[in-house]
Amino acid sequence: MRSRWLPLAVLAASLLAGGTLTACSSNNSQENAVDRVAINGAEPARGLIPAAADDDAGIKIIDLLFAGLVTYDQQGKVVNDVAQEITDSHDHKTWTIQMNTDRKFSDGTPVLAKNYVRAWKASAVQSLGATTAYEAIEGASEDGTGNLKGVMANGDYKITIKLKRPVADFSNRLGINGFYPLPDSAFDKQGKIKKEFGLKPVGNGPYTLVSWEPSSRILLDKSTTYRGPRLAANAGIDVKIYADLSAAYQDLLAGNLDVLDQIPDGELPNAPKDLGNNRVSAVQASMQTLDIDYQTKHFSGEEGRLRRQAISQAINREEIIKSIFYGTRKAATDFLPPQILGHMGAGVSNKILKFDPEAAKQAWKAADEITPWQGELKITYNTNESNQPWVDAICNQLSNILGVKAVGDPKPDFKTLMEMMDEHSFTGPFRMGWSMGYPSPNNLLAGRYLKGGNGNKTSYENADYAELLSRAQATDTPETADTLYKQAQKLLLADLPSIPLWSPSSNIGYSQHVGKVSTDWKGEVAFHKVTKK
Repeated sequence: MRSRWLPLAVLAASLLAGGTLTACSSNNSQENAVDRVAINGAEPARGLIPAAADDDAGIKIIDLLFAGLVTYDQQGKVVNDVAQEITDSHDHKTWTIQMNTDRKFSDGTPVLAKNYVRAWKASAVQSLGATTAYEAIEGASEDGTGNLKGVMANGDYKITIKLKRPVADFSNRLGINGFYPLPDSAFDKQGKIKKEFGLKPVGNGPYTLVSWEPSSRILLDKSTTYRGPRLAANAGIDVKIYADLSAAYQDLLAGNLDVLDQIPDGELPNAPKDLGNNRVSAVQASMQTLDIDYQTKHFSGEEGRLRRQAISQAINREEIIKSIFYGTRKAATDFLPPQILGHMGAGVSNKILKFDPEAAKQAWKAADEITPWQGELKITYNTNESNQPWVDAICNQLSNILGVKAVGDPKPDFKTLMEMMDEHSFTGPFRMGWSMGYPSPNNLLAGRYLKGGNGNKTSYENADYAELLSRAQATDTPETADTLYKQAQKLLLADLPSIPLWSPSSNIGYSQHVGKVSTDWKGEVAFHKVTKK
């Protein structure tokens, strides 16, 4: 994400302050007529332009409004959506996509090859948030921006993609938000994506936008034009925006919410009694971390490496998981979720992620010998999710072990944290996380820790690490890729660009008014499958 996109949030606030923004005025009378599935949500931080979104709240809505060339089944296998057939060359550098010819946007216009190609090229030129996924395409820079000369529309329904290096699983990427198409109405006369489009998008997915009332709700209706594998089993979705999950949980118990995709940690002991069998749990394909910007005072160079090590080894992850999360997390042993290729179990190579008070004290002392620490150690987090208890627990551990005054620095929502990331305004660690967009370790390892990655909020770069990722992407065999990804992670463990904490679990609750609540390959709710009773 980049500071030049902050005006989008400002524009959204100014346009929406007076009331509900509607995608189509003819739908206004339908807002209360449709029996939608009510779910919890948060305010999208970057609007709803697909490639601009790099926050869970925004992507959650965008994935319902748009369809890619492919999607993923419950096991994470690539399944064709708008694509009819995908072929690649023997060297994995040229990819050809033949599209289905019966797909339309919600405004009735056909989904053509140019809609994908134009969207990707404009997103790369405008440096939108998800452009990291383009980095292997001919013409793209290392952060995925630039002129994507390797992307071409050959007629109305055929796309050719030429890569600058082999990527054996490139088709895995084609289902994420950065590769969604845009209708002609999304562009201005200069061919740029209009910021206003992110406030009332026209998509090609299983749902259409009815209205967006800021900080209150987003209403979606089942699409009448979508023909892909994610056909909605319900009439629509009512996304209720909450300032905290505790309020959402109380609404669920009161019958005002149908699906809560994360039961607050403090309510986990009560959930069996409150909800009975109306619960689903799954380990998410995600990782929560504490990130520390390399530009932050005391956290650059060798001093910074020592302080990151000290903080990591002063955190008793297992104790927090047991006492705060009631055992519903998996402590990090590397940078990947446990179900993803390249994951490393606990061992000597990742001892830096183990609780070791004495090693933590020694590392902090060695950092003080370079430059003495002064003032508080602030950990910044968003309060609209269940973050305060674990942040407080970490602050207590750091204060007791490192001898500093560690304090929580609460902010109202993740949108605020993203703005601070843009401005490099943190004074210490901040709460960060990554939910995997496509089922490949490259999604997280490149997106978070390559130079230019849209999730790289620490300014980290390592040429040897980048080379290992390139080699892993090019190999045909999972065994070789697994070895290379593990070698890359050893470099991350040595540098510790961020501090892995744990892989969350989805602890989902739902009301008696809905059925068929299940999770997708990422451990998140498959909202299109939920039925209304």
